[in-house]
Amino acid sequence: MRHLTETLVVPAIARVVPPKVQKSFNSRVLRNLGLLESRVHLVGMRDAVWESGIVYEMEKFEEEIPYVARIMIERWRKSLYLPKAEALDYGHYQNCA
Repeated sequence: MRHLTETLVVPAIARVVPPKVQKSFNSRVLRNLGLLESRVHLVGMRDAVWESGIVYEMEKFEEEIPYVARIMIERWRKSLYLPKAEALDYGHYQNCA
């Protein structure tokens, strides 16, 4: 499903929805998530962009996300993201069995 989203849905939205509207939408999503959840979201978003390997997306991330937030991502990964994401790590639970 993720592959389908990345290959069809995201490019279609990018072509139809103007960048200004996309940026406004992203800002509203982050505002509605609240401070803690928006930080977790940024860590996941950064990981997804880098995993994609799409240079353009990496450049856009660097351009659109404020510098202070970008330098805090590793700290947020350790303090906020990993504790939440660890519950999704099935390999972790298989090793415990």
